[in-house]
Amino acid sequence: MRRANRKRTFWLSYLAGFLVASIIAVFSVSMLNKIAPQKVNWQALQLTDLNGTPIVLSDYKGKIVLLNIWATWSKASLQEMPSLQRLQQLHPDKVVIFAISDEATNKVEKFIQANSFNLHFVKANTPLASQHLTMYPATYLLAPNGELESIYLGAQTWDSEKMQAYLLSID
Repeated sequence: MRRANRKRTFWLSYLAGFLVASIIAVFSVSMLNKIAPQKVNWQALQLTDLNGTPIVLSDYKGKIVLLNIWATWSKASLQEMPSLQRLQQLHPDKVVIFAISDEATNKVEKFIQANSFNLHFVKANTPLASQHLTMYPATYLLAPNGELESIYLGAQTWDSEKMQAYLLSID
C-alpha cells in the first residue's frame, strides 16, 4: 500500500511538473512574439537616410537585407556593429545592412563619429515602439525576394564563417 502511494505521488508530481513546463513554454512563445514581432510595417516607420532621403526596401530586391534595430545607449548594439561593418565590407554586392534607430539625427551622427562606423544608418521617423520594436539589437533578415527569412535577437557575430556561409546560401 505504501509503495502504491509513492508511485501515485511520483506520477502526480511528474504530471504537475509537465503541466507547469507546458504553461511556461506557451507563455515564453507568446512573449517572444511581443518582443520581436513577426510582421513589421517598415513603410509606417517612414525610413530615411540621415539626410532625409526616403529608403525604399523594394529597391534592394535581389540582395540579402539586414534591418538592424539598434540604439546609441545599447551596449549590445555597440558590440555587434563591428561585425556588421565587416560583413558589409566582405560582401558589398550581395548584402545590404541598414542600422535603424529612432533617435535624433544629431545624436546618431555623434555616435557614428565617435565610433568610426561606416554602415547605412537609417532614421525611423516614427517611433520604433509603434511597430513593437523595443529590443536592441534585433535584426530582421530579408531574403533576396524581400521576404522575411529570420529574426535575430541580441548581438550576433555577423562576419563569422558560419554566418557568412548561411547568408550567402539564401536564395
